[in-house]
Amino acid sequence: MAQIDIDEYLRHFSRDRRSEALKHAHDIRKFEIELYWKRATYFWTFIAAAFAGYFALQKEGEFASVYVVTCLGFLFSLGWYFVNRGSGSWQRNWENHVDLLEDAVTGPLYKTLIDRGSYNFWHLAEPYSFSPSRINNILALSVTFVWLFLIARTLWKARAYLPISIPPFMPSISVTAIGMTVLTIVTSGLLILKGRASRPLRSN
Repeated sequence: MAQIDIDEYLRHFSRDRRSEALKHAHDIRKFEIELYWKRATYFWTFIAAAFAGYFALQKEGEFASVYVVTCLGFLFSLGWYFVNRGSGSWQRNWENHVDLLEDAVTGPLYKTLIDRGSYNFWHLAEPYSFSPSRINNILALSVTFVWLFLIARTLWKARAYLPISIPPFMPSISVTAIGMTVLTIVTSGLLILKGRASRPLRSN
């Protein structure tokens, strides 16, 4: 795609064309957001089915079936994470179009965030400027690591089938419990620290 500076970009639009272009940019942005959540629902369905299959197969303990399910769960979770980031890039693209086009049509309506600085994380019953797409990205990445852990756990439980000998290792506490506790703490921290929306506040 061609790279142009802001002045050159705006020269392509007369005032009349700018108004129509702004309308299209808003419409495409809304369309991209709709696609974002439709794609998320698609991946949620497959990932939930994979988790259900994984736990259902634990009773039978058949290695091949459990391993196939964990690999599919990992692939769908990784795909969900990548699709989220790809969708976010297109949303940001059309948000940037709106930012550039709106000044001469409506003024800085969309890009101006009012009173966001007064939000306080510890006012638990009040709004806070979290970003749904960032939170979705963090959760997708966290679920991907859960599936990686389950793959490793499945391989460990099936070590008798491996072509190499692995000495038994029976820790006094559950490795699964430790791993999930660490992952939960790290993910919670990322949601708090990295889940905020990042659109800049424009002062008048």
